[in-house]
Amino acid sequence: MAIENTVLNEGVMEIPNWWKCPTGYESLHERAHALGKKELLPRASISDQKSIYPTNSLKAIAEAGFGAVTIPVEEGGLGKGFTGFAVLAESFAQYCASSTMCWVMHTAAVQTLYSAGTIEQRQRFIPGVLKGEIGALAFSEPATGGHFWNVVSSAPRNGQGYLLNADKSFVTSAGEANWYIVCTSYPDSVEADKLMFLIVDKDQDGVECFPYSAMGLRGNSSGPMKFKDVYVPRNNLLGSEGGMLYFNDNVIDPLFLLGTSACWIGIAQGALNAALDGAKKKVHADTGKSVSGYQVIRHELAKAQILIDSAKSMLYRTSEAMDQSLADGQTLSTCLYPLWELKTYAADMVIQVTNQALQISGGRGYLTGQIEKFVRDGRAGALMGPTNEILREWIGLTLIEAPWFE
Repeated sequence: MAIENTVLNEGVMEIPNWWKCPTGYESLHERAHALGKKELLPRASISDQKSIYPTNSLKAIAEAGFGAVTIPVEEGGLGKGFTGFAVLAESFAQYCASSTMCWVMHTAAVQTLYSAGTIEQRQRFIPGVLKGEIGALAFSEPATGGHFWNVVSSAPRNGQGYLLNADKSFVTSAGEANWYIVCTSYPDSVEADKLMFLIVDKDQDGVECFPYSAMGLRGNSSGPMKFKDVYVPRNNLLGSEGGMLYFNDNVIDPLFLLGTSACWIGIAQGALNAALDGAKKKVHADTGKSVSGYQVIRHELAKAQILIDSAKSMLYRTSEAMDQSLADGQTLSTCLYPLWELKTYAADMVIQVTNQALQISGGRGYLTGQIEKFVRDGRAGALMGPTNEILREWIGLTLIEAPWFE
């Protein structure tokens, strides 16, 4: 009680916990930050500078019990839903964006397997996931670019399975994941759409991955992959022969948009935290004032934090609505519009805030290190499909009550 009175007497405002984290997820939030500081942050710079896949960081995440966060407890998962997923992703990204992005895509793959897969497929793959095995999504193709939901590849029947031929681009965890959900088309489908998902193991004949070198997120191995004459047995068909656009709209897109948005928000917060720490510690010898002692710096800090917190509010309002939608028996596609707004805003916001963090940090921020890494990592958001330009078009079409998807 004395400490509380001292804080109040000193006039220091304490930020309410409910503003930092959704009610009921405080313990998860604390665990995520403890893990980030202990396991993710120490490896982040090395992973970035040497383009090393964050195997040990992802292993630590799984060992902490976060390998299947959205899967129900009775199925072996953590059972924390989409809000728990958002809390973890936003927290992890403050320490290592590459690890976070790999984990986000892994979680989307695991949830897709759980939602569209058979009981046998769940029993075959989820136990490995709980021990640290990684799943991934192989969707985007060079021929269709950011329109990752459109594919030109196909996998016709071949004996008791399918013969897959597909060129994929930007496959997060390419060559590193234990298994991939490959999006392709079934040419003879009787369904309204020909979209088909196949589970492909890492070591199957005909699977080839290529090096990844990029401006940011350098540790997530998001390189191209080729699947050449890959035989996929029938028991690795996920769902049906075509007709998988439903799962694209109701599982993959919602998790991808939510998780990546959380990542951009976490990057922004991490960058601002680093800039704030530096501003408090750096003292100018000629004035005797710390950088944070200048009003203009404090105003920049405030403007940046307001932007971050507004994005966090959108993030948690949307994730809670997603959890409620499932509880009410509704599909997640009912949440796509707010997810479009969230991703667009978060991806624009992280560019602005990381630039503010760099400006606050001055020449120190421009040097190779934590803040310039956040700047490079965050720049990926607006480019990642659906790009912000596509999402703004969908939002605009919805506002004028026109069909958004052609």
